[in-house]
Amino acid sequence: MRTGPFQGLRVLELGRFIAVPFCGQMLAEGGADVIKVEDLDGDQTRHNGPILPFEGKQFFNKNRGKRSLAVELTDSDVVAAVRQLASRADVVLANFRPGLSSELGLDYDSVRATNPRVVYAENTAYGLEGDLAGVAGMDIVLQAFTGLAHMTEHGPDELINPIIDYAAAMLMAWGVSTALYHRERTGEGQKLDVALLQAAMILENNQLTHVDVIDAWRGDFLEYLKGAFAAGETWADVVARRAEMQPHRVMRAYYGFFDTADGAIATACNAKTLRVKMAALLQLDDRWTNEPGWLPGDVNAHESFVRDQVIAKFKSRTTADWVATFRAKGLPIGPVRHSDEMFEDPQPWANGFLTRVEHEVLGGITVVAPPVRFSATPMQALAPVPLGRQSREILAEAGLSAAQVASLFDRGVAREVHETLANLA
Repeated sequence: MRTGPFQGLRVLELGRFIAVPFCGQMLAEGGADVIKVEDLDGDQTRHNGPILPFEGKQFFNKNRGKRSLAVELTDSDVVAAVRQLASRADVVLANFRPGLSSELGLDYDSVRATNPRVVYAENTAYGLEGDLAGVAGMDIVLQAFTGLAHMTEHGPDELINPIIDYAAAMLMAWGVSTALYHRERTGEGQKLDVALLQAAMILENNQLTHVDVIDAWRGDFLEYLKGAFAAGETWADVVARRAEMQPHRVMRAYYGFFDTADGAIATACNAKTLRVKMAALLQLDDRWTNEPGWLPGDVNAHESFVRDQVIAKFKSRTTADWVATFRAKGLPIGPVRHSDEMFEDPQPWANGFLTRVEHEVLGGITVVAPPVRFSATPMQALAPVPLGRQSREILAEAGLSAAQVASLFDRGVAREVHETLANLA
């Protein structure tokens, strides 16, 4: 019997890739019964970093704790069964390609016709309106589109982590929880749209506030940008021009990454009180920080002047020395490290942020734990499910007889592959 804040919740996941599956995983590890509908070859992430047949490493971190139904959704009998599952679900999560949910009769209006209390959460790329509605999009494309991909003199940085997808997943889980709260009070279901574009813009929240009286420079920059690259400007030219046009505060000297004698550190002393303490600790010549009311004639030049002092100071001592010195003064600082080091760091283990799950073939796996700790209804990290492990039982739950279920398997429009894994154990 599962426990957790979502105990008893029935969820139908029509999802692939990251955003919808990770949302489904959060609900599943919170106690919900999540049925993941996959095609006969499984979610694409089953094949990313393959380890076992139909099980890739990238599948493990966003598909734990679910039941798997592997079917061919072009088959009319299969679609009818999935519609039956949707008619009984509390929550439907979907990120079909544009238009497919309507073709299958699994769009919100179709599901609501038989299940008016359903909370239907859809993930799109660019939203439901506008010229780009219906256009396919992926995380890296949206990072580029929104400017979230950090622009350097060489162009956008190399991107590793799909942060928009995970942000969208967490927004979707929050939206589902909010809609369920509304339903608890009113009995009304509803549809949610969580767009990757919106998730990206939330991640850029600090940059996407425009105050007319101080941000007029943006209009001039955008006008310049229209013809910059066609005129032969480089990324370095564009970055430099934007820096010249944008009003600056002395911040990069106190907030950013810096080399030390044996590595690198990150400081976050941009608040006024923290800047004053850091300037005193490093004995910086910074009138703008130390003398209220003083304003440099050339803000950019002053910022560079202070930052050069900080760079030289930090290079004079080791990372450990600086971390100890800053923390003793209550200043936020930390070493720049590789993510691999988290596995041996005691801090995430002390808080249960990393945990262990047991795979039936591979044995122990270390994973990131569910993202919220509840005192009364704790969530639990669970193991990933083999493709089609519960196909037969789920089809029976949809109302199919044993003979009808057998027919789907005989016709090759439903499958289970866990026998293959059992032979590997």
